[in-house]
Amino acid sequence: MGSRIHGEAMPTHLRQATVESTVSVVGFLQGVLRYCAPDRASHGWARMCMYQASDAMDTLGRLTGVIAAQLADNGLNRQAIQHLLRAEDEHLRTAQPPQLPEILRTSHDLAYMPPWLYDWVQRSVAKVLLLLRQVVKESQDDRNEDWFGHCLYQLASMLDELGRLITAIAAVNADSMSHDTLTRYQHLFQQRSRSRMPDADDERYLAGLLGRPGDGEATTWYAIGLAQAGRKERPLQRGSPEGRVLHTLEALDAALRPFRWDDARGRPLDHTRDTAIIYLDALTAVEGEDDDDFPPLYWLPLHEQAAAAAAATVIFGAVPLPGPAADQMKDASGAEGHR
Repeated sequence: MGSRIHGEAMPTHLRQATVESTVSVVGFLQGVLRYCAPDRASHGWARMCMYQASDAMDTLGRLTGVIAAQLADNGLNRQAIQHLLRAEDEHLRTAQPPQLPEILRTSHDLAYMPPWLYDWVQRSVAKVLLLLRQVVKESQDDRNEDWFGHCLYQLASMLDELGRLITAIAAVNADSMSHDTLTRYQHLFQQRSRSRMPDADDERYLAGLLGRPGDGEATTWYAIGLAQAGRKERPLQRGSPEGRVLHTLEALDAALRPFRWDDARGRPLDHTRDTAIIYLDALTAVEGEDDDDFPPLYWLPLHEQAAAAAAATVIFGAVPLPGPAADQMKDASGAEGHR
């Protein structure tokens, strides 16, 4: 295999797809964290977390599928592709989650996300963020004959991580939500098994990325591929949304590089989780809040706002903070200086 068939590095058109998928997934992960916050309880944390996490999973699935389509286009047989996708071990989301008999699950009990589930959410978001960074690194290497195997391994791990997380959220809410509701909140109508990859839409997406003539039928994924192909020669600006996301992931990678980041089960350690969440909050802070009447990250405790602002300063330079959080950040800096 290797460079004889798939090139010495990821092709340019797939690099563009990777960048744009990465930006979308990071946005969905920010949404997952945002809807965990107590002030959004009335919006339905379970519904919105399942929406956002499912969209992240499906975006990763489409990137996985178009890479598989590229391998098939290069002549790799379906059995070999399925092996690379680890399709036989995948964890899909489901409207019939396993029962959790020892947990209270009435609507009243679930007005807010249970603390143990919040920890699970944070660790899953951290893991996906770190694996996403690895895919970006693999895609950008100028000489990487095994780019496809490495990227597909990380993508499959992210898909399974999100599948397990969404299943856990569904299981917690199984007694208070109907089968149809769980189906709708998890976007099961758009879920795809890796055993079906690459499918016709993956092939159309690839055709669009390559600028090949369409098959006579205007399709969404062909149009998306064409649009992305038109952006691939444009230099990436550091201050652009794409540049901020990639720069945040690069900074997170550098911050954690000296440390082991997971335990024997592959779960992020506390330090890893905390750092990843702080860096994602920092990105949220510089992007601005969705309601101009409130300061950035107003839903977080002041010490978490200050930690995010400190990280944003490291990553991007100064970032505005509301008064109390700014004071807390100064107090923390002063205490550090007197040690």
